[in-house]
This record gives sequence, structure tokens and C-alpha cells, in this order.
Amino acid sequence: MKFNCKFALVAATVLTVAPILSFPNITTTVQATTKKAQAAKNTIQVNKAPIIYDRAGNYNSKYHQNIKAGTRLKYSGKTYIIQQRFAAGIPVPTSRIIGGKLYYSIGKGGYVKESDVLTWLGNTNTVKLHFRHKKNYIYDKNGKKLVSYNGGKNYFTNKQKPKIEVPYYNSPKQLFNIGKGGYIDASQVTTLNGKGTVFLNNNAPIYDATGKQVKNKNLKQGTVLNYYGKPKKAAANTQFYYYQNKTKMTLPAIQQGDHTYFQISKTQYINAADVALVDGKTLWDKGPVSVSLINDAYAYTAKFKQNKKVLYRAGAKLTVDRTKIEGEKSPQLYLHVKGTKNYLYWGNEKDYGASPLDYRHGSTNLILQTLLHN
Repeated sequence: MKFNCKFALVAATVLTVAPILSFPNITTTVQATTKKAQAAKNTIQVNKAPIIYDRAGNYNSKYHQNIKAGTRLKYSGKTYIIQQRFAAGIPVPTSRIIGGKLYYSIGKGGYVKESDVLTWLGNTNTVKLHFRHKKNYIYDKNGKKLVSYNGGKNYFTNKQKPKIEVPYYNSPKQLFNIGKGGYIDASQVTTLNGKGTVFLNNNAPIYDATGKQVKNKNLKQGTVLNYYGKPKKAAANTQFYYYQNKTKMTLPAIQQGDHTYFQISKTQYINAADVALVDGKTLWDKGPVSVSLINDAYAYTAKFKQNKKVLYRAGAKLTVDRTKIEGEKSPQLYLHVKGTKNYLYWGNEKDYGASPLDYRHGSTNLILQTLLHN
């Protein structure tokens, strides 16, 4: 009994002394953490020398301050979002293949032969056609010459230069005011208030831990926000990942059915498919991935030969499950159509994932839901 009492006394002494000894360390750590958090407040960091914009979201040629990669910048006031439109790929007319020949859509059910068009001039969401002949006839979707078009003649002369709208997508831009008339958009931000970030390429509903959408809680496309927790190495079967140097990384997430959700707070999540960048790095999807066709497109074989026996129509939604690259000097990227021997041509491989603003639109023919990578 004496032994037990003595042991209890020693234990009590240790328990009394230990907390007193640890208090200064805890206080110091808290103070350092608080100072660090205060220093990081209202700051952003960029992963490369940033493009500087004016308040309207246009390139600011008058801003001459040199900002290097990795610089942490103070921003003032609230960020705000401007609405912008971008062409899906290079601004070219929407096309349709009729009887093996290429036609351009001019809207309102009218088409002109690609061979009748000398050239076109494009901007963000329109192109101006320049015709080759004195009379350049207009056709319907089946290639039949129209009697009249839009209440007028059934042809364009080579002096007429009609403007037509091309496929575009909305891409809001969140701007941070860094002073002296300079603004940085969210896609260039790698840390926000000293913490890691995700950049959204879609409007992103917020979900709870069960995968149920939280009512009236949505994050806007084109914005950046902090994720919750720390990045970790990606396992071999990880659906969404990015590269930190050469290491595959991912974020804290939960899986509900076929969907992966990244954690953004203790209780909130967003669909990983709505994220384009993590800490400024491209987010990849191991697939399969959904793809939508903007224009008619012939399939390609595994040897990169066009197969005119297989034609996919504009508006078709397909599933692609792997990528294939042709060439070394100018590598071209193709996407395999799941369950077939067919491939879709995407475009230059070097442009794949290069920009968060149009990363899904390398080709003028298709739009990827997320970036397939395997």
C-alpha cells in the first residue's frame, strides 16, 4: 500500500511540473504562428512572372514594375470578377462535313463551302469571311442549294464580308488589386493569404462529407480559394493528381460514387472535376473523361490516319480513356474513344494543359470535361 501511495505522489508531481515547463514553448509557437498569419494576410504569391492587367481585365502595358516568379504581393480591397468570353480553340467558323466536303456554318441554317472561302479574320467570338468567287452559294445542312437566305439572295459576292459568331465559352476573371493600376488574375495565384490554392474552371457547388450538395452554396468559375489540409503523394489509382516537380501529388479528398471531392474546410467539399489548378499546377484526370464535339470530325486510326468511314457529328458526347502522341519535333495529341479502335485529334501536345483559360479547347473540334492524362 505504501508503494502505491508513493507512486501516486511521484506521478502527481510529474503531472504538475510538466505543463508548467511546456507553457513558454506553446506561447512562443502561438505567437510565431500568429505573426506569420498576420504577415500573410491579404497576400498572393505567383508561380511565374505574372501578366499584369488593368481594371477592365485587359493587358496593362503601362505597368512597369518587374515581378519575379515566387514573389509574394499585397493586394488591397476586395477582389472582383469581370465577365469575359473566349473562343473555343482558334476562332474559326463552325464546320459541317457534307458528302465528304467541308462546309462552314453562317447561322440560321445556312452553310457555305470551305472551298469558296478565300480566308477569314477572327477575334474573340466572331470571324469575317472573305469569299473567292463572284457568286458563292449558300446551302442547307444536307448540302442542297437554298433558294434564298434570310430573306435575301442565295449567295454572297466576293465584295461581301459577312461576320459570323464562332463557338465561345464564358470565362469569368477574378482580379486582385496590387496597386499602381495593376491587377493579377486568379489563374496566376499559387498561394492566397499564405496557404495553398485551387483555381476553379467551372462554377462549383459545395458539398458535405456525404456528397450531398449544400443548398445555395456555390463558388464562381474563374476564382481561387484555399484548400483544407496538406497535399500528399498520389497513390497509383488516384483519380485526380498534379505534379510537384516530378512527384505525383493530390489533395485531401473523399470518394462518393464516381465523384472525387476535394476538402476546402472542416465540413465542406468541392467536386475535383471543377478544379483546373492546384497551387498553380495543372490538375490531371486519369480518366475515362467525357468529351463534346463542337464540329463534325472524322475518326483517326491507331496509326494516325484519318478514317473517313467514321464520322462523329457536332454535338456528340463521347468517352475517351487514354492519350496517344505522334511525332517528336512537333508532337500531336490524340484521344482514344473508349470501346472502339478510333481516336480523336486534339491538337499540339505542347498546348495540352498549358492554360487554365482554354485548357480544354486545344482543338477546334472538341471540348474535354477534364484533362485526361495517362
